Amino acid sequence: MSEDDELAEIRRRKMQQLMAQASKPKVLEPLADGRVHELNDANFWPTIQKVKITLVDFYGTWCAPCKALAPIFAELAKEYEGKVFFARVDIDRNRQTTGQFGIQSVPNIIVFKNGKPAGNIVGLRQYVDYDMVLERLVSEIEAGQ
Repeated sequence: MSEDDELAEIRRRKMQQLMAQASKPKVLEPLADGRVHELNDANFWPTIQKVKITLVDFYGTWCAPCKALAPIFAELAKEYEGKVFFARVDIDRNRQTTGQFGIQSVPNIIVFKNGKPAGNIVGLRQYVDYDMVLERLVSEIEAGQ
């Protein structure tokens, strides 16, 4: 399958999802407001515990791949508004939280489900890679898993 075919298939699936969502408005995550939130050592766990699905980008301000990930993360946050909470943690300013997860390279995305770490994605990936993970997680939450 070529990249053009793959993108067309993703767009088709997204359109189907949007049409289905239009008929049944449902907000899974009230805190998921379509933005990427900056978390720190003080508010990290209280925030994570309030949300069913969270993607947290551990990043460095000096990191070129982290800078490349920022617009992808922002687009995902808009796409999954009402479903997934997106956050970032600056590893240089929040060493306590960074140390809890043994972050040694960035970008490092940690996926949280019901307040607990459920996996991570190390390094910069394509939009579709993050999208596939999110679709699966949202489906699980909607199914009550």
